[in-house]
Amino acid sequence: MHINPDHFLETANGRLFTYERNNEAWKCSYRAFHQALAHADPDTEVYVLVGAQGSGKSTWAARLDSDRAKVIIFDALLIKYRERIPILAAAESKRLKTIAVWFRTPLEVCLARNAARAADELVPEQAVRNVYAAIEPPTRAEGFERVIEVYSVEADS
Repeated sequence: MHINPDHFLETANGRLFTYERNNEAWKCSYRAFHQALAHADPDTEVYVLVGAQGSGKSTWAARLDSDRAKVIIFDALLIKYRERIPILAAAESKRLKTIAVWFRTPLEVCLARNAARAADELVPEQAVRNVYAAIEPPTRAEGFERVIEVYSVEADS
């Protein structure tokens, strides 16, 4: 299962972002996550994706989701430790393995990918820069079983 707040911002006319819709999208994402946990079996792995916009999180998630049946992927910015705590705690309560995936994509690549997005998916450049600068790298000390670092250098991948 691939959970991403952006999926809840989609409308018939494309992605529509407002402060209120964004808050509701996050609530929907957490509800979907808890529903997925309720149906998870002990072999299910929870992947928590960490990275700036345009770093390749959703592309990576789509590949993993199609390869494995027993995964829950929380695909969002999740750049701060405190933002990851509720996800880790919920997965731990089910005794599921959690894996952080940290996207170490260069800022220039993130900016280029973002600039190539459809107008309704475009993030202001300064927002991408701010998120990139604010990333707190995930660690095993947070409770992750392991941390996978993904390095991407191609601007078109």
